[in-house]
Amino acid sequence: MPTVQVPAQLSVEHLKAAVQQLPPNELQAFTAWLVVWQQTHHMQGNEDAALIEAIRMRLPAEDVKRLKRLIAKSERGALTPKELETYRSLAQQTEQLNVKRVEALAELARRQDKPANLIMQELGWESGEDGA
Repeated sequence: MPTVQVPAQLSVEHLKAAVQQLPPNELQAFTAWLVVWQQTHHMQGNEDAALIEAIRMRLPAEDVKRLKRLIAKSERGALTPKELETYRSLAQQTEQLNVKRVEALAELARRQDKPANLIMQELGWESGEDGA
């Protein structure tokens, strides 16, 4: 991993500003990394927050748009072989993300001793919202 120069007094505000500048695909990768890092470092106080972040993970907006276009084109039977390959790849990525999200939701529900649908409501998660 490359070494990065950081201010001597790195603050949460510095980190927030840097994260806000990330493009959607890098933000998703960073979020996923952070969840894994928190889990491997046993950060007890932030475990619920890490689960919430995992629950909120989505495909980048441009990939969701592309997937929706490919779904519509597939329904018309008009996909080229390359588009079919992209469609399958995006659908698989969505599926994998959704599995991780549901696993995190189940764990959060278990930890908070709440029904999953209540947690979904609290987080504003509606099924099918991201083209899945």
